[in-house]
Formats: sequence, C-alpha cells, structure tokens
Amino acid sequence: MNTDLELGKKYGRRAVALYLACTALIVAVGLLGPSVVVLTLTNRHSWLPSYWFDTKPNDWLVSVLIYVAILLGGYGVYLATKALRHGWAPRVNRLIALGIGTTAAITLVPPMASGDVLIYAAYGRIMALGGDPYTASPADTIRLGYDPVIAATERPWQGARSVYGPIATWIQWLASKIGGDSSQLTVWMLQLSVGISLVVTGLVLMKLVGKNLPARRRVIMLSLANPLLLWAVLAGAHNDAIAVMFAVIALVLLRRHVFLAGLMLGVAGCTKLSIGLVGVAMLWSLRADRRKAIFFCGGGAIAMGGLYAIVGLQAFQQARSQTSFISTGTPHKVLLSFFTLFLPNGLVRTVLAILAWVGLVVVAILLSQVFPKSLIPQTHPDDPAPAALRYTAIYAIPWVLTAMYSLPWYDVIAWAALAGVAASKIDTLMVIRTTMLAIAYVPGRDPNARQVAASLSDSLEFFSARLRDTLTPAVELAVLIGLIIWARRQGAQWWPYDWPRRKPKAAPQQAAEVH
Repeated sequence: MNTDLELGKKYGRRAVALYLACTALIVAVGLLGPSVVVLTLTNRHSWLPSYWFDTKPNDWLVSVLIYVAILLGGYGVYLATKALRHGWAPRVNRLIALGIGTTAAITLVPPMASGDVLIYAAYGRIMALGGDPYTASPADTIRLGYDPVIAATERPWQGARSVYGPIATWIQWLASKIGGDSSQLTVWMLQLSVGISLVVTGLVLMKLVGKNLPARRRVIMLSLANPLLLWAVLAGAHNDAIAVMFAVIALVLLRRHVFLAGLMLGVAGCTKLSIGLVGVAMLWSLRADRRKAIFFCGGGAIAMGGLYAIVGLQAFQQARSQTSFISTGTPHKVLLSFFTLFLPNGLVRTVLAILAWVGLVVVAILLSQVFPKSLIPQTHPDDPAPAALRYTAIYAIPWVLTAMYSLPWYDVIAWAALAGVAASKIDTLMVIRTTMLAIAYVPGRDPNARQVAASLSDSLEFFSARLRDTLTPAVELAVLIGLIIWARRQGAQWWPYDWPRRKPKAAPQQAAEVH
C-alpha cells in the first residue's frame, strides 16, 4: 500500500513539473513576440497586456518549442491520471493555485497558433462601429475605410461573416468598446474573457463534485490546470470556453431549478450553437420526468429564441452554415480528398455527414453501457445532475472524434465532462487525441496570411502540413477504433435493445449501476 502511494507521489510530482514546464515554454514563445506561432497585434500600449519583445524568432525555433510544450503537457496529464489512481493526495488549494497561476501566466502573453481571435476582434469592431457582423465581413467593412483592428484579420477569414451566437458577439463588442482602435487591448480583453471562463468552469465543476477530495483533485488536473486546454483554448483565446462555462453553470442549476437551467443552457447555445450537445445530455437525464423536461426545453427555447430575435435570424443562419465544413486533421478530410477524385463533391460530403452522425450515435450507444460512473453526488433522490454530466461526456467524446469539423479547442467540453467522471482508459485515449490534434495546428494560421508569409519556411510548411493531413487523421482514427474496442471488451453491445419492442437486453455490470 505504501509502495503504491509512493508511486502516486512520484507521478504527481512529475505531472506538476510537466504542467509548469509546458506553461513556461508557451509563455517564453509568447514573449519572443510576433512569429509564425504568435499573432501580430497593432496599436500597442506597452504598459498593458499582452507583453512581448520584438525578437523576430526563427520559425522552426518557436514551432519546436511549442511542439515540446504540447508533448510535455500531454504526458503531464497522463501522469496526473496515473498519480491520482495511485492515491496521490496533494493539498487541493495548491492545485487550484497551479491552475489559476498557469492560466494567468498564459493570459499575459499574445495569443498563438490560430488567428481566430483576430476575427473575433474584427466582429466586435464592426458592431462597435454600427455594423452587423452577421451580414458584413471584415473585407466588406474595410472597403468603406481603413480600420486597424479590422485590417489585422488574416486570411482566409477576411471575407467571413460571423458564425457565433449573440452572446459571443456582444462580448466581442464589449472588448472592442474597451480596446478602441488597439488590436492589442481588444484581443487581450477577449483573452481575459476566455481565461476567466476556464477558471470559473473548473471551480463550478469542483462545486458539483462536492467535498470528495479525490474527485476535486481530478477536476483540477483534468480541467482547471490542464495544460492541453491552456494551449488549445486559452493560448488561442477561443470562445468555446465561454460557452462551456455557461453550460456547466446550467448543470448546477439543473439540480433544483430546471427552468433556469434551460435558460442558462440557451445562453450557452447563444454563445456557440454546438454546445447544444450538453442540452441533449441534460434532456436525456430528465427523460423520466416529462414535466421537468418540458420546463427545461421551455427555458432553452425562450433564451435561444429571445436572444437570436434581438440580433436577427441571419445570425442563426450563419451559425448553421458551419455544419457542412470538413476540417483538415480529420479522417473525413482524407476520405473527401480520395472519393472526390471520381465522385461529385456534394455527394461525398452528404455521405460523410451521414456517416459522421451514425458514428456519433453508435459510439454513444456503446459508451452509454460501460462509461465510468459520475463523481457528482446526488443532493436529493431526483437530482439529475450526476447523470447529466455523465451523458455529456458520453455524447461529447464521440462528437469530437466523429465530427467532420473538429479542432483541438473543441475538446474543452469533452475534458470538462470527463473531469467529473471516474478514471478509465478513456483518459489516455483523450490525452492522445488532444495532444496530436494540438500539435497538428502548430502553426495553425494560413501560410499566405500577410503576417505569416514573411517568415514561414517551405520546410516548416511542408512538415506541418504532413502532420495535419496525414499523421493526425491516422492517430484520430486509431483513437476512435481504440475507444470502440475498449467499450466492446467491457461488454458493450452494438444495439442493446430488441427491435422493435426495444426491450433492454441483459446489461453488463457497469451499465447496471445507477449514476
């Protein structure tokens, strides 16, 4: 027993060291200033964040530093899960300090990897100037007159109109009102909103798991302090974190205020529409109580309908337009490239979309039978929160693995839910998935962008492209297959019902537990 605990302590110390090393490398690359990894921010106020030095670093140097940082961070999360399984029991307050401290450190340097935050700033600027980001793109606006914030957007997003919900757009507007014509200050306000959202999400998850110290440590190491999320979400200032924060708050409200939970989930959906996945999980947890399910749906409909009505239906149409995209790094992109050699593009996309949804349903059915129990205690006999968080993980993990458009920062919802369930082989599979996809998007900006083209070498462009379009799809597919094999070995059946009567068959031991 003592040997097991000593092993846990050893893994734990190494995990914390790797979390700090990953953060230190990310901050170091940020301080080196604009590069193929770090964004260029204009109209700088030197006394305000973000901070950097104009060193003009070599493209390979900064890329390799980030590759190493991600690998260290991924291995650190893996060791943290092992340490917790072996009884590692550090003080919770110290782990909270680790999470908040590393989050704050990365918030103080410029955003990296993806140029998405520049388009967020542009949408906020368009609204602040009296325009509508759902009908006018940065390119449309800049033709009417030069603006330093809007002009900072990178290809290929200069002609793109907003696909984000009204809550995200209003946050972007507020950041623009504070930042004015400084892209540095505007972007930092957006970074700050993401950092705060990640911290709030972690703290609310800790509230959900209650006083169970091992569960609280797991939440911190997999959510609040997770270096993979700090890189993939915070370093790029992606607003997915804001939507997830509202969704996790909705989980707390679901315990006793179902209608308010629906309202909050609607707010989350009005930040980013894809967060509706959590709504499906919550609704499924309420399926035994039709009255509560109706109240929940009513709250969500009022919030979604009311908020989208304020900005107009064109905002909802824009959000829906993204569902047909296929991102590089997914197996779907490889299949698209192959089959469009001899089949119509539209037909291939339709078939792939159908396969993606079928895959999501099949994998979710498998996981629902064997997925680990929720770590959230029931506060009363009818408390649906434990089941809702468990179902969120059951839906979110297959979603990020089977979706046609999947990016590393999308994993924040899967990790938030995974942190609130018991440890399993899924932890390791998700570490591999997020680590590989995060590496694939370094650098994650279009090589033809004005700020990148001057320094991106042909060798780095070739290397990163092969990581993204060849190695990453293979790893992602392997993770998906590994997840299915694990579920089957645990006793999951492809279809655990007799058709058409839908009578449950004998369930495996894991599925017999009530979560």
